[in-house]
Amino acid sequence: MKKLFALMLALAMMLTAAAASAESLKVGLNAEFAPFEYVDDDGKITGFDVELITAIAEKMGMEVEIENMYFDGLLGALTSKMVDCLCTGMTITEERKASVDFADPYFTATQAVVVLKDNDTIHSIDDLKGKKAAVQDGTTGHFMAQDDLGCDVSDTVYKAATDAALDVVNGRADCMIIDDAVAQNLVKKYDTLTILEGMDMPVEEYGIAVNKDSAELLTKINEALAAVKEDGTYDALIAKYFN
Repeated sequence: MKKLFALMLALAMMLTAAAASAESLKVGLNAEFAPFEYVDDDGKITGFDVELITAIAEKMGMEVEIENMYFDGLLGALTSKMVDCLCTGMTITEERKASVDFADPYFTATQAVVVLKDNDTIHSIDDLKGKKAAVQDGTTGHFMAQDDLGCDVSDTVYKAATDAALDVVNGRADCMIIDDAVAQNLVKKYDTLTILEGMDMPVEEYGIAVNKDSAELLTKINEALAAVKEDGTYDALIAKYFN
C-alpha cells in the first residue's frame, strides 16, 4: 500500500511539474471583431482566431494567454514585448511589415461597404467620396476610407466595430468600411443593414505577427500552422465560423 501511495504521489508530482513547465504564448488581440475574436454570452473570449492560435500553440507544446486590448494599440504592445504575437484579423501590409514580421497568411479577405437597406446615395466606389464613413480605429478599413476612398471619418472612428455599425444604424454615418467577414456578422446582428454588392475592393491576407527578433517563434508558428491545416483542424474552424 505504501509503495502504491508513493507511486501515485510521484505521478501526481510529475503531472504537476509538467503543467507548470508548459510555456505560455502571450497573444494580443482585440475582441471586438466577430467572428474572428469576440466575447461570448458567458464572458469568454472566443472566435476563429482564438481557436486557431490555441490549436497552433498546442502543436508547439504551449498554452495560450490572451491579452485583450484596443486594435490600434496592438502593434505597440508587440514591439514593446508586452505580448509574443498578434492573432487578430490583422492584414499583412507593407507598412506593418516595416515594424513586425508575419507568419504565412491564414485567411483571405476584402473590405466591404455596409449601408442601410434603404440607402439610395451609394451605388459605386465613386459614390463614397465625401460620404461620412464609420470605421474601427487602426484597421485597414479605417485607412482605406480615409486615404483611398475620400470618405469623411473626422468624427466616426471607433474602438469597436459594433459602435461603428451603430452609427450607420442610427443614420449618423452614411456607410461603414470593414472586413467582409465582420460585415457579414454585423448585417446578421442588425437587420436594417446590408452589404453593397459589386464594390471592387482589393484582396487582403491576414497573418500572425511577431517581433522582428523572434525568428525562432516565427518558424515554429509556420510549422504549427501547416500542421493544423494538414490535420483538418483549420478546415473544421472555417466550417464552424464561416459555413
